[in-house]
Parts: sequence; C-alpha cells; structure tokens
Amino acid sequence: MRHHFASRACKAVPLWAAACLLLTTQAAFAADDPSPLLTYAAGRKFPPLPADNAALQQLTRSQFQLKKDPPPETDCAQILGARRFAAMYDDLGGAYSAMGKDAEAAEAFSKAIACNPRAGFLHAELSSALLHLGRHEEARLHAQRQIRPGQDNFNFHTLLGQLAILDERWADATTNTRLAAAEAPDNVQAAYWQCFSWIAQKRSGVAEPVLQTRPLTGGWPKPILEFLQGELNESDLVDDIKAEQDPQRQREILVEALFYTAERELAVHRRDSARRYFTAAVNLKVLNFIEHHMAVGELTKLNDSTSRHD
Repeated sequence: MRHHFASRACKAVPLWAAACLLLTTQAAFAADDPSPLLTYAAGRKFPPLPADNAALQQLTRSQFQLKKDPPPETDCAQILGARRFAAMYDDLGGAYSAMGKDAEAAEAFSKAIACNPRAGFLHAELSSALLHLGRHEEARLHAQRQIRPGQDNFNFHTLLGQLAILDERWADATTNTRLAAAEAPDNVQAAYWQCFSWIAQKRSGVAEPVLQTRPLTGGWPKPILEFLQGELNESDLVDDIKAEQDPQRQREILVEALFYTAERELAVHRRDSARRYFTAAVNLKVLNFIEHHMAVGELTKLNDSTSRHD
C-alpha cells in the first residue's frame, strides 16, 4: 500500500505552511493529469542508446568475417563448418535487427537457416523479422511449421500470440499467450506473457481475464500486471519508473508501460488515447523490445483505419 504524508506533515509543522501549500497544489495538479505517463514521457530526455554503437560494431565484424571466409552460395548445410557459417549469419542478422533494418535481418536469418535448418532459434528470429516487416502470414506459417509436440515451443507461441493480437484473432491470441505464460523459462518472462494474455482476453470482451497459475516475482513487470488488473493506477506506474536509477533501464520500462497502457485503452475502445500512448512508445526507439514492434504494428493499424474513414 502506498502512503501519502503531505497533509499530515502540514498539521504537525505549521511553519511549513507555505511549503505544504505548494506540495498540496502540486499533488492536486498531478491528480488532475489524465495521462501522467504521457506527461512524464514528454518531459524525459534520454541519452543516446548505447546499443546503436554496439550493433554497428557487430555489423562491421560480421561483414568482415563473411567477406574474409565466405560461405558457399548453395548447399551450405552439407559442408563442413555449416554451423559456424550459420552463427556468422545469425550475428549479422542480430546486428541488422538491433539497427531496425528488418529486411536485411530477415535475409541474414534465412541464410543462417540454409546452413543450419534444424536450429529452432533461427526460425524464431526469421519469424520475428517477418513480423516486424508486416509480413504476418509468412511469419505465422513459418512459426506454425516449427511447433513440435514435446519440444520447447515457447518462442513460437510468443510469436503466434503477437501476430494474433495484431490481427485481432482473439481465440488464437488467448491460446498462444496462455501457452507462452505457461512455458516461459522463468517467472519474469511469464509475467510479461500474463500481461499479453490479459490483453488478448480483455480485448476479446472477457470481463475478468483468467491467467495462468504462476508465482509473480517482485519488481518489474509486476506493476504492469497489477495496473492492468486495476490494482495500481497510472501515477503509480510513473512512480515505479522514476524509482529506476539506470537511465537505459528506465527508458525500457517506460516503453513497456506506455505500450500496455495503450492496449488497455484499446480494450475500452479509446482509440485516440491509445494512439497517443503507442506513438510515445515508438518515439523512444527501443528497437530490441517486443513492445516497440507491437506498438508500431498497432499504430499502423490505427492510422490506416483513420485514413480509410477520412
């Protein structure tokens, strides 16, 4: 439970009356702010992302290695060292993906698969790049083909869940996000997919979404799930974000908070409000986060819908 001590301090120390009046005025102003997350995001200036330089360095290394020791154009999987070549293409695709160059990333991951077709993580990376490119049907079919009974299908259920949410296929979205939450390798990742499961169910019209039974660890993203369930408000989320001392991590959790708030707005049919939250999330440019790409996809749909009705 959160405690507010401003009014109690005012009574105890009358000499602080002017300061207390200021505190009370500021608190009242904050309480009247209908979108404190947007206000905070608009006023927060973050330093350049360190990932930009790291991705560029990785890209340079990968391109140099591939030029120095080029893989064969065909039948890469049949040669000695095929897995090494697959790893080189995987590094190249990862660099492109981190830089937001999804077409180049998809091509690199496809070449990695040609060298090591049984590596499931490569198929997941290709499906993800196709999703980011808006090639949803290709991404869906590719992910579905990789699901095997008795194997680790977590990454593919996460991808299929994202695709189903963007395409508003709510039965598939609910099924895949619930499976992702159940199969997640740890409780932190499970909590994120509980959030997606809540979104899928709420946007399908379920009044009280039912989540998987998994322990909810302390810290982030617990506040997000509690916010979606109505246990915290938007100002509480801002407080949790402000409490994070690392600027990069603060930027990341702000993107997440903006995205999930936007989805909650869509669930109650506040499309214009959702558009503002999605836009704020995208503008933070945390390109390696699912929430960034989902916000891009949702914003594209909202803008397309608006243009069709103009």
